[in-house]
Amino acid sequence: MAQSWKLVYTTDAKKISTKGMNEEFGMHVNRPFFIVSKMWMERVVECIGGGNLQQRTLNRNSKGQQFFLDPYTNTIKSAQWKDRSINIEGNGSSNNLFMRTTSARWF
Repeated sequence: MAQSWKLVYTTDAKKISTKGMNEEFGMHVNRPFFIVSKMWMERVVECIGGGNLQQRTLNRNSKGQQFFLDPYTNTIKSAQWKDRSINIEGNGSSNNLFMRTTSARWF
């Protein structure tokens, strides 16, 4: 199954919370974070050129290494390229991650 869906009737839709904890994903909304490797060098994921994700040495000032949970699209977005979110190739069946333009707002 490549995608799962949930229907929410307009009368039952909740206002989108733009801060605090998102209980469904267990992540804080709009709070920047690094994706850190558990290997001994503790490298982090960095978005290079707005599309490629690579492991790099941590640079706390690099917006390309910071990500956040977007409450409107429920995706993980780049702090540097806010119109892009992390995607998995092959409709989720691949091991490769990359950044794509996010234009959908579901609720």
